[in-house]
Amino acid sequence: MHHYARRPVLALRQRAWRAVALPAALLAGVSVLAACGSSPSGSSISAKDGTYPVTVTSCGTAETYTKAPTRAVANDINTTEDMLALSLEPRMVGTFGAVGDGPVSQPIPAQYQAGFREVRDASPDNYFTLEQLVGLHPDFLFAGWNYGLQTGTNLTPQYLSKFGIKTLVLAESCAWVQHKTSVSIDDTYTDLRNLGAIFGVQSRADKVIASMEAQVAAVRAKIAGLKPITVFDYDSGEPAPFTGPGLAMINALITLGGGTNIFGSLKQSWTSVSWEQVVAAQPRCIIINDYGTPTAAQKEKFLETFSASKNLPAVKNHCFLVLSYDEVTPSPRNAEAVKQIAQWLHPSAFGLPADGS
Repeated sequence: MHHYARRPVLALRQRAWRAVALPAALLAGVSVLAACGSSPSGSSISAKDGTYPVTVTSCGTAETYTKAPTRAVANDINTTEDMLALSLEPRMVGTFGAVGDGPVSQPIPAQYQAGFREVRDASPDNYFTLEQLVGLHPDFLFAGWNYGLQTGTNLTPQYLSKFGIKTLVLAESCAWVQHKTSVSIDDTYTDLRNLGAIFGVQSRADKVIASMEAQVAAVRAKIAGLKPITVFDYDSGEPAPFTGPGLAMINALITLGGGTNIFGSLKQSWTSVSWEQVVAAQPRCIIINDYGTPTAAQKEKFLETFSASKNLPAVKNHCFLVLSYDEVTPSPRNAEAVKQIAQWLHPSAFGLPADGS
C-alpha cells in the first residue's frame, strides 16, 4: 500500500497511495479462462497445471498468456509474498519496495526470507520507476494501482505493454480505477488464483487458498454470534490520521475477526480522515499498521499523548494490536491477520485471558 499521502509523513518512501475519494458502484468481475475451461472469481480453476493459453482478466482488462513468464517482477512486499507463497522465486528477476514496507525489526516475515533471498532486491525502499523496471527486462509485473501503478503516468499496464511487459493488477486496487462496492478476502484469493493460472501452478494456489479458507472458517466458528467491537485502523499521520476504510483490505479483515471498522461505511480505499471523526466514533480498540518509521511503538506513544486521541476508550484501555503492512494489505498473511484480530477482540472465545496473551 504505497501511498502518495504517506510520503510527507515519513519522508522516506516513494509512495503512491492517494487520499482521494472514489464513487462506489459495481466492479467488473475478475475471472480466469483456461484452455480446458473457465472459472468465475472465487472458484477453483479447472485447467490443469501448465495448460496454455490462459487468459486472466483483472480490473476489466484481459491478458492472454501462451506460456509462463520467466522474468517476473513484483512491486511491494504483499505482492512479493503472493509469488513466494507459490514458490515462484525461480521465475522472478526483481522486487521493488518490499523491505521498506516491513517492520523495522523484521522487514521480511520468517516464512518468506529464504525465498526472498533468491530474488534480486532491485530497490528496497522505493517503488519502481519506468527506467528501473525496464532495466530488468521483465516479461511480467505484479503490482496494483497506487501500489506502483499510477494513473496519468507511464506506469500503467497499457504503457508497460510497449516493452513486452504483461501486468497482473492487484484485485483490491481496482477500487482506484473502477467502481467497486466492497473489498473482501476473496480479492486475495483471486490474486493467488490468477498467479496460479499464469504460472501454471494452479494446484499450489488452490492449496494456499484452501489453507487460508480453513483458518478463516475456524475463526468465524469460534466467534459466531458475538457482538462486534468497534475498531480504528491507524496507519499514520498526525495532523490528520491515515486509515483503511471500506474499500481497503483491512476493513474486510476487521469484519471477519469480529470487529466493526469505524470507517467501514466510507466507500474509499486508503485515505485521510479527521481526528474529530475518530473522536466521534469512540473506538474501543485500535489497530496500528507497522512498517518503516515511525515505528509501531512510536505511533502508539503518539496516540497516548496526542490531545485528540489520548482520551479515546481504546487508548485508555490500552487496546492496541500491531499488524504489519503485509498483513493489512492483500497477501497470503490475511488469514493469519483475521485470527490475530479475533483473538485480540474476543480472547475468551479462544480460551485466552482478557489481554489476549
